[in-house]
Amino acid sequence: MSAGFGNALRALRLRADMSLEQVSEAAGVSQSYLSRAENDLVTPTAGWVQLVAVAIGDHLESSGVGR
Repeated sequence: MSAGFGNALRALRLRADMSLEQVSEAAGVSQSYLSRAENDLVTPTAGWVQLVAVAIGDHLESSGVGR
């Protein structure tokens, strides 16, 4: 992933008003790995990114956040 991916991921999570714990539980991913991804310390796979994106997107859709 390019530099800045972590910042974009964090911004999206915060826009959805979700904690690291909420996203990790909804996506079925490790909270520590999510944190490291947000800090650009790891390069997540496309599959991992998809899991997280779907979890955040589902939350945005169901909560009406960002409308």
